[in-house]
Amino acid sequence: MTIGEKIQELRIQRGLTQERLAEMLEVSRQSVSKWELGQAIPDVEKIIRMSELFDVSTDTVLLRNTEDDTVNKNPLHLGSVYLVVKDFERSVQFYEKLLNVKIDNRCRSGNKFVEFYIDGRCLALMNESNIEGHCTDLNSPYKFVQNYWVEELQTEYERVKSLNIGEMTEILEAYPTYHYFHLTDPDNNIIEITGGYHMENTICQSCGMNMSGDLYGKNADGSTNTEYCKYCYPNGSFSRDETMEEMIESNLSFLDEMNAESGRNLTPDEARAEMMKFFPTLKRWKK
Repeated sequence: MTIGEKIQELRIQRGLTQERLAEMLEVSRQSVSKWELGQAIPDVEKIIRMSELFDVSTDTVLLRNTEDDTVNKNPLHLGSVYLVVKDFERSVQFYEKLLNVKIDNRCRSGNKFVEFYIDGRCLALMNESNIEGHCTDLNSPYKFVQNYWVEELQTEYERVKSLNIGEMTEILEAYPTYHYFHLTDPDNNIIEITGGYHMENTICQSCGMNMSGDLYGKNADGSTNTEYCKYCYPNGSFSRDETMEEMIESNLSFLDEMNAESGRNLTPDEARAEMMKFFPTLKRWKK
């Protein structure tokens, strides 16, 4: 076991994500990731700080373990339990006073949720208006949302989908560094799974446009479609019944914007020729 693997093991044992450990150490999540991958070694100050956070000696962090341990490469960890609340701001103030903890992560979560860390565990308040299907009605049995996290979200998504045990959403984005999907259990309770996620396909598989943020299309049920943009696939179907050649000609009307974005100066004929080669590789136009 390397130093990076030891840091990862200790972090996971404490139920911390890379992002949360980075916040506690006042470094970037990328720094923690590089340590765990063996691409960098933390300085002495950070090693001492980690030994304090993990309640172990600095030797424990630094020692290499030569034993060949069998480890689940993408284990599922319980992250937190969300308490669904109606009056979000009032509830935040209540729990800040009750737990004597001041929330400092509102800049990234806004009014969707806040997290209180107590004894190494997380209690999160979820704004009722931000989670479909759950309410604070006194007669409603749906009060909590289970939250789990994994290192590789796409891998876990494919695993859970193959189990076919409940309705699932697509992988969604709460904000740029927080991706998740929801699974519904037999009692209609929501399980949220989050983790590291890097979209490999950010190009619309119809028009070839780069996608991010609110540019993704929508499925018929309102969930995000990660294959097509909102212009080509706005509500579960293509906006226009057109041929590949017609799509290319439509794209050429934005040639000035395309040239400005790419830093090139293609003529219409040059751009058309490039698209005639590229478009047949996109999902919509593959034969």
